[in-house]
Amino acid sequence: MKTQSTPFRFLSKPTILCTLCLGMILPVALAAKSQDEPKKGPIQVSMRSKLEATSKVLEGLALEDKELIHEGAEALTAISKSEVWQVLRDTEYREHTQSFRNAIRRLDEAAQKSEFASAQLEWLSANKSCFDCHNHIRATRK
Repeated sequence: MKTQSTPFRFLSKPTILCTLCLGMILPVALAAKSQDEPKKGPIQVSMRSKLEATSKVLEGLALEDKELIHEGAEALTAISKSEVWQVLRDTEYREHTQSFRNAIRRLDEAAQKSEFASAQLEWLSANKSCFDCHNHIRATRK
């Protein structure tokens, strides 16, 4: 009896069959998954950028790294001045935004003076203004 000389001769028929099935099913499953994921709008993209900048600030505070804090603070300030940030036009929303910007400015100033305990407190203040603003937006949109 002569054996076949194929590159897959070391694989069993069930293994080859399973591999072929996976090769056909996997692309279909991945395409279906990508269709199920919601498209990210400009607000979601902006908030993701905000999270990335906050990670820099938090890491900078943990390491007492002035430059990292400054990079994150600059990014947060720029994001807060972007058009997509202007979700509401009421007075309370503007106050939350101003509170956030002031806390970020004070955070950066404290970090640049190596006053990291003060910078940490300003970071808490900035985070509180984020929560307050998000709560206001949710309440307004109900």
